[in-house]
Amino acid sequence: MTSREDTRTMQGMFTVEKILNNNVLIAKSNKDEEVVFIGKGIAFGKKTGDQLEEQPYEKVFKLADAEEQEKYKKLVSKEEEKIILIIHEAISKIRDLLGIELHERIHYALTQHLVLAIERTKAHTDIKNPFLTETKWMYYDTFKISEIVIDYIYEKSGVRLPEAEAGFITLHIQSALTDERPLLMDQTEEFISRCVSYIEEKTKRQLDKESTSFHRFVQHLKQMFERSMTNNFPVEKKVLQMLKKESPVCYNLSRNIVRMVEKVVGHTLADAETIYLIIHLQRLTENK
Repeated sequence: MTSREDTRTMQGMFTVEKILNNNVLIAKSNKDEEVVFIGKGIAFGKKTGDQLEEQPYEKVFKLADAEEQEKYKKLVSKEEEKIILIIHEAISKIRDLLGIELHERIHYALTQHLVLAIERTKAHTDIKNPFLTETKWMYYDTFKISEIVIDYIYEKSGVRLPEAEAGFITLHIQSALTDERPLLMDQTEEFISRCVSYIEEKTKRQLDKESTSFHRFVQHLKQMFERSMTNNFPVEKKVLQMLKKESPVCYNLSRNIVRMVEKVVGHTLADAETIYLIIHLQRLTENK
C-alpha cells in the first residue's frame, strides 16, 4: 500500500539517488531498498547523495513495489511536468476526500489514463464509456469524487474532461481502494444493469435513479453479488412467508434476482438475502 509517512519515519532514513523532476525523486533506504517519493516540491533543491531533511511530509506518496516504480518512472520521464503535477495533486485530493490510503497502483494507472484522457480531449476525440450509468449506480459516492477531480483538472489545466471520464476515474479509485479487478467490476456492472432492467420491466415503472433508496438498493445488490455466502445464517421462515403475503411482487422479484446470483456464483445464498432485497424493493417501488 502507499503510505502517508510522518516526519519521524521519513527523516534520516533515505538517501537521494536520482531526481526525476521537482516533484518526483528516487531514493534508497539504509537497507539499500529503492523507493520513489512523489510530492509537490519534494525534490526542489535536492541533489544525488542528499539526505531527506527534516520537514513535514504531509502529502508524500511512497512507491515501494518495483514494477509500479519502473512504470511510473518511465511515464514521468516523458510527460510534461506540469500535467504530472496536476494529476498528482488530484490524487492527493482523492486521498484527502476519502480519508484513507490508496493502493500504490493508482499512481501509474490513473496518471497514465489521465495523461491520455487530457490528450484525447484536447484533440476533440469522442470518448465513450458503455458502463457510465452502471458505474454511477454502483459507486455513487466515488463517482462524486471523480467529478470533483474533473473540476480540479479543468481549473488547473483549462481542459474539461467529458463525463465519460468520471466513470473511468471512478473505477481506478475503486481498484486502488480494494483488490477489485476490471473483470469483476464488469461482471458486477452487467449483473446490476440486468437486475434494474428486469425490475423496471416487471413493475412497468421507471426507478428513480437519483433517489437514496435506489443507491442503497444498488449497493446491496453489489455486496450480495460480490460476497461469498457459503452458509445460511438462521432466519425464521415465518418472516419470509409474511413478506411473501405482504409484497408478492417484491418477493418474486427478489427470489428471481437471488437465483440469478446463485447461478453465477454456483452456490445457494442465505434466505436473509431475499428478505433484505424485499425490504429494499418495497422502499424503492412504493408510491410517495
